[in-house]
Amino acid sequence: MITLIVRSVAARLRSLLLSLLATALGGGLTIAAFALQDSADRLAASGGTASWRLDAVPVVVTGRVPEEGATLAATPAGEPVRLPPATVAELEDLPGVGRVETEAPFPAYVLADDRTLGGMTDRSWGHSWALAEAEALTPVTGRGPRHPGEVAVDERTAAEAGLAAGDRARILTPEGVLEARVSGTVESRSAERSVFFPPDRAGRLGGDPVAALVWPSPGADPLAVADAVRDAAPQTRVLTGPARSEALLLDYTGRELASGMGRFLGMTAGLALAVAAVMTASLTALTVRDRFGEFALLRMVGASAGQIRRLVLGEALVVGGIAVLPACGLGVLLTEGLARLFEARGVLPDGFAPVFDWSSLAVGAAVVVAVPLVASWRPARLAGRTAPVEALRAAEVEPAPLPRLRTVSGAAAVCTGAGLLVASAVTAGSQGAVVAALSGTAVLVLGAVLLSPLLVRGALPLLRLAGGRGPVTLLVRRELWTDPRRASGTLVPLLVTTAVAVLLLFQGSTTDSALLHSYGQRIAAQAVVSGAAGVGLPEQVARAAEQVPGVAAATGFRQTVTAAVGPAGPGASLTTYLVAPEAVPHVYRFDAVAGSWEDFGADAVALNADVARDHGWRVGDTATLLGPDGVRLEARIAVVYRAGIEFPAVLLPRASLAPRMLDSMDSGVYVALDPEADPAQTLRALERSLDAGPETRVTDRAAHLEQQEQLSTGDDWILHLMVALVAGYAGISAVNSLLVSVGGRGRRFALLRLVGASARQVVGVVAAETLLVCVTALAVGSGVALLGLAAMSHALTGGTVVLAVAADQYAAVAATVAAIGLAAGTLPAVVALRSRPLHVVRRS
Repeated sequence: MITLIVRSVAARLRSLLLSLLATALGGGLTIAAFALQDSADRLAASGGTASWRLDAVPVVVTGRVPEEGATLAATPAGEPVRLPPATVAELEDLPGVGRVETEAPFPAYVLADDRTLGGMTDRSWGHSWALAEAEALTPVTGRGPRHPGEVAVDERTAAEAGLAAGDRARILTPEGVLEARVSGTVESRSAERSVFFPPDRAGRLGGDPVAALVWPSPGADPLAVADAVRDAAPQTRVLTGPARSEALLLDYTGRELASGMGRFLGMTAGLALAVAAVMTASLTALTVRDRFGEFALLRMVGASAGQIRRLVLGEALVVGGIAVLPACGLGVLLTEGLARLFEARGVLPDGFAPVFDWSSLAVGAAVVVAVPLVASWRPARLAGRTAPVEALRAAEVEPAPLPRLRTVSGAAAVCTGAGLLVASAVTAGSQGAVVAALSGTAVLVLGAVLLSPLLVRGALPLLRLAGGRGPVTLLVRRELWTDPRRASGTLVPLLVTTAVAVLLLFQGSTTDSALLHSYGQRIAAQAVVSGAAGVGLPEQVARAAEQVPGVAAATGFRQTVTAAVGPAGPGASLTTYLVAPEAVPHVYRFDAVAGSWEDFGADAVALNADVARDHGWRVGDTATLLGPDGVRLEARIAVVYRAGIEFPAVLLPRASLAPRMLDSMDSGVYVALDPEADPAQTLRALERSLDAGPETRVTDRAAHLEQQEQLSTGDDWILHLMVALVAGYAGISAVNSLLVSVGGRGRRFALLRLVGASARQVVGVVAAETLLVCVTALAVGSGVALLGLAAMSHALTGGTVVLAVAADQYAAVAATVAAIGLAAGTLPAVVALRSRPLHVVRRS
């Protein structure tokens, strides 16, 4: 049996090369995903993603997150728990404690002449100089800050700003723009920018501390001091040794980048392996169908059904075994290549380096062997069930009719998908409607795949519309009507490619356009003040804007997260805005379902109607929420409102949560103008009165929406990479299917040649078939995807269809699909026609 398996694989090795390539590529991506994620996990475990290791202070004390709020506090929008000043004072009085310093980071951005140094992915924090001592940082130039008007700056920021010791610097902080003298520069050890203040000044700017740095008295045992702190303050976390690096996780970007990279690679590897499995199963099924005569002869000479199954599975096992070595090689190359790509795109945590071990290679090898085996299980059972006489007879009769179960399943999938899209339209404006739209699109694609043979037959009238009435058209119509499943093997990968590519490329832009449309409907403010991207504005900007003549109301807004606490515990995180309550009805355009905006005060909360309904809350009730630090917050429900999906679910007064946030600067300021004021004159007055750095902008509502539209156009390189992967696999799958199909039709091509058809006519038959399949794939795939995107945008806006489809990108998708289909169809036929017709008939 082993010899027979090896000989069978060797005889068909050429037709198996593409399956080997697909399986090896899927295994290589799996190895790369595991290797890169393992490297990121090792970096995090070693404290490599921590900005501050605090090796020079023996004991670090932080607040303890309540158990119920641990999940929320660990999100990227989470905040550390603050230490009460009384707890810090208690630590200072403990025996063995020589010195206690506090650390409360806050935003601090050095202002250059034309820009703010730092931003969304390049945060700049203000710290106490005591933190530099705990980190064993020494000035590179000058000295540390000693007086209230002094700061020390990291050397990267100092170089970009052209600052040296003794220069004057302008620094944007939560209190506004401060001027300070640069006392010195310090080494830049992390990706963060740092501005160091004297401890007293830093304490006033940062608020209650998030960490207490404890130095024991001379001769005191640090571990004994740590135990004493635990006994005296059990509500805190006491960190020693490597755990000290967990004290100041100011920005979760590094960890999010690592986990995001892992999710992307995992999804990519899963997609690759799924396509490889489907392709292997399809190829094996086609091969089994074409080898019925071979299996029948084996059965006639004594082979059992089990031996036939073992033959097919053994061939799959050999294919997987052969693919292991190239998969490992590809895995190593992909790991290095992807690491360099992600590093160039700035999506790797600082200090990341790929690390290989045998576990990643072992997982990849196991997957490579398992995929062909699992994919071949059903075709192997089918091959074993066929009786010898039936197999010999089947080789000479017309193909069997379409399976009824497949047709019924496809029709059911189409009906289910259509039902989900209808449900999405009925419930537009809710998150469930968006889910229904996307789910309905996926189910419709599945239905199209199941009904692909019927789609092939349904597309045949296109030949008449194209004006074809010659022998080539006649042969194409007869071939496709008689055996549509052969053409559907090529239609399916091209259809799926079209649908997935359109969804991936245009889902983001359509979502952004739909949300921007809703955002424009929701904003009533006539002017918006904004600062540098990702930096924000000090609270005083909103207060100063209110004093400008012609301004009726102004409010800053800061996004954070909360969670509603019910009888069963905290729910999912809720997007939350911190606002000035009195200005909300002036700058936003939506109605209160219950309650009044006049009652929305300092101790109140405004909730989305869906949140209030889910928790059974009404106006006047006390709502229990978790803040971003996981600590409870109670507020009286003053307003229940209904707004679009894009609008936050919770509105809270700024004073309720801002003191518990590291960065509480406003994302922007909405300004409502007095109806009798001159808009242009008021905007100019705002520009003159407000100063939050060189990138402070005052725009009217139209210009603000245009600016938001430009900002929403992000870097889509990941989507393009995914589309390229799907298109590549579709090409491999289509070529695979057509190679087997054309190989199985070699005898028919030869007979056509013998009765007078030219090679050009035979190639024309294949090209016409393939062109029809490509047109059908593009029409159905694009139609389903665009219908799904329209339903999704309708659900997001609550009643308006907003599609954002770039014509040039769609043209590229169409051209790629057509090129893949035509190349995969005509090239194998040209190769097959090189053999002499009489020789082909004799061999068959």
